[in-house]
Amino acid sequence: MQNTTSYLKASIDGLNGSGKSGTSARLAVGISKEFCNSAPVLVADSEERWRFYKKTIFDVERVPLIIMPGGTLIGVQQAIERAAKEKDCCVFVADQLTTPWMEALSTFSYENGQLPFDRRQQLMNEWRPIVKRFRYGQFHAICCGRLGYFWENLLDEDGNMKLVQGDSKFNAGGSENFGYEADLELEIRRRKKRFGKGLAGLFRSKTSVEHVLEVIKDAAAGVINGKQFIFPSQQGPYQAGDYKPVLHAIKPYLDFLREIEMPLPDAATTKDLLVSGKTPWAHDQTKRKGLLEEIDANLSMAFPSGEGKSKLAKMFRDLTLEQMNGFISFSRMEEEVPTAHLERNLLIVQAMRRRIEAGEIPTDQKSLEVLVNLAMDDLLGPSGKHVTLLEAMGLKTLQTQAKRGPQPIVNSLDYPRATGD
Repeated sequence: MQNTTSYLKASIDGLNGSGKSGTSARLAVGISKEFCNSAPVLVADSEERWRFYKKTIFDVERVPLIIMPGGTLIGVQQAIERAAKEKDCCVFVADQLTTPWMEALSTFSYENGQLPFDRRQQLMNEWRPIVKRFRYGQFHAICCGRLGYFWENLLDEDGNMKLVQGDSKFNAGGSENFGYEADLELEIRRRKKRFGKGLAGLFRSKTSVEHVLEVIKDAAAGVINGKQFIFPSQQGPYQAGDYKPVLHAIKPYLDFLREIEMPLPDAATTKDLLVSGKTPWAHDQTKRKGLLEEIDANLSMAFPSGEGKSKLAKMFRDLTLEQMNGFISFSRMEEEVPTAHLERNLLIVQAMRRRIEAGEIPTDQKSLEVLVNLAMDDLLGPSGKHVTLLEAMGLKTLQTQAKRGPQPIVNSLDYPRATGD
């Protein structure tokens, strides 16, 4: 179906109304007609514009257009997956990626707008498969996005820190600017031209609109790198062949791709090391998982729920975690407690379980606290010395009374007894 060995992987960014959608539609239909025998084009449409292009451009050129909604991250994922599975699809267009990217940012952020590192990593785990399909899919791909800017803090002449607008970028992918992923990065802008001569012309001048397309990056580094193309805005209905100015501007690059082999994704990834446990980190993660499962299981056996004991069992579990770690959250223990401390926690819980199974059963918060301390002594205390929970609670009571001082009944013994006649 395709006549090229490699495929166009292009990005087009620009401000609203700059001509991204119309230019990408003309480029896509031109590639289909002149390189792919009028094979279908599939678009992830985030702004519902391509239903117009279907009627005005694709039907005129007799090129099938498959439109899929692309306003969400999952919508783009489904669209690019379908493009990979459609045997006859020759061009995939995402118009535009900024909307689903912003939707994903909003979804993964907290209500206050904060996006912590772990949630951002989850977002990028969903975003990168789109990038991989874009780069290695066996179809031409054109992705549009709104123009954004890098911002940086610089010192001004007075020594004050000032926020300064830097270079432009494709506003999707965050710090991993999507423009980096494209082999051909294009930027488009819209400008007006006035026609008229002399002062009188200022009042009788006519205005025309044109679109300026600039090549920001050309992976071939020389075919069309740094070039600028100007396309007049469409006047009147689209006519067959109106795509040619856009296609012919990019055609030298497309012709070059016919001589280049298509890149292939790595057959093996670092994830293979994680699955096989070959890295120390992977080994530690496997070990932590096992320790956490053991701690959870031993706590469940030490403090079984059921028969009206669920609340008490949960309280004992939570208090045990708090005494060992300083907090009651099992999730925090999973994330924050070092592996060596998890090993110690497991040994403490196992020692508690052995005491409970021997009949040393806590009944309240104080007795549980004593039981946990006894379990720690079993591991860290003098060998051969074994104090039961009952004995420890008795000692604790005597220690508490000693701290309080003489009791009222003792004071009464100090007074002489009254004697009767």
